[in-house]
Amino acid sequence: MAKRIDARPLLVLAAALAGCVNFSPLDDLESATPPTDPYQNALYKNYAFLARSFGQVGQAQYGTFDQEASLSLAKTDDSTANLANAYADKAMKLTRDEVVDPEPSLDIKTHEMRDRLVRAMVVGREVFPRDAARAQADWDCWHLNATVASLRGAADACRKSFEVTLPRLEAEVAPVVAQRAKEAEARKKAGRRPTDETMDDSERP
Repeated sequence: MAKRIDARPLLVLAAALAGCVNFSPLDDLESATPPTDPYQNALYKNYAFLARSFGQVGQAQYGTFDQEASLSLAKTDDSTANLANAYADKAMKLTRDEVVDPEPSLDIKTHEMRDRLVRAMVVGREVFPRDAARAQADWDCWHLNATVASLRGAADACRKSFEVTLPRLEAEVAPVVAQRAKEAEARKKAGRRPTDETMDDSERP
């Protein structure tokens, strides 16, 4: 008679091992549903593209790491994998309808540039969603890639792109902002009751 084997310990072990699996944002990106909002959708696509541009870099600190990734660098390291996951995390936040702000500035000069971006995006997100998303993605690409020594060249390329996409966005939103300001002033005047300062002599009691 064959001896029966108690499979319960094996099931417990399998469950324990399954609980140790730690998926990275890059893994989650594979099954993500893009947001429907035009701006969020465009920004999601930019971040997803950046995350995948490093090839199969693995999970880095999230789990096992594939040292033989398809990245065209001398060596793929945890910094590169973490960077890919940083972009993927931004993309995943957008799928949850979370706000993803541009990366912090590094100094006074870049702080002023970031302020320009934020101002342009107030209207740009609504009226020019694709261009607004591209400008933010260029900004983040510039600042995040600069944190990895082997990607300084890529960061510089993103900076040059940002120096084109930001002025373009600003030029697009400028007439819209001016028109809205004009309309707001007209509404304000239409709703204002005459006062002693605004009435001429014929209107005074």
